Amino acid sequence: MINVARIRRAAIALLAASLIAACSGPSTSSDTLLGRTMSIGQAHPLSDPAATITSWSEVATGNQRILLNFWASWCIPCRDEIPLLFDYSSSFVPGATVLGVLYKDAVGPAAATAAELGATWTTLIDADGAIAAQVPVNAAPLTLLLDANGVVLDYRVGPFTSVAEIAEFADGP
Repeated sequence: MINVARIRRAAIALLAASLIAACSGPSTSSDTLLGRTMSIGQAHPLSDPAATITSWSEVATGNQRILLNFWASWCIPCRDEIPLLFDYSSSFVPGATVLGVLYKDAVGPAAATAAELGATWTTLIDADGAIAAQVPVNAAPLTLLLDANGVVLDYRVGPFTSVAEIAEFADGP
């Protein structure tokens, strides 16, 4: 005989586990994300949508590390984080290069937010979602630490709360 109550409990438990997994950040485990090489594809800079950036060598020089920050104008934690990233990029000259990726946002509001809050670094327009699909990004902000070749060294889900925290992350593995 089929125990309907038991099946319902199992279905509810499975649904709850799926929701928790979906809301907990990137669905890629750190073992498969770390060490992967990210590709840029055909991304356009927010400051010049007619231009394209297709490789990490176009944004990184030498042995610099890249802080690849997924953000959006509608994301309150992203807006809080932008001034910190600006202070970091202005203060730590030999440190990492900050590079933004526009996540599920329109160019107009993003450009206005960048100008208002000081996001002076290059932000890529990921119109087809090709960059975000490699992670995958489930929410913003999300920051990846990449080497100059685009290899993922570390990642952080959620906003930074201080410049010192950003510097510590950038000096990571």
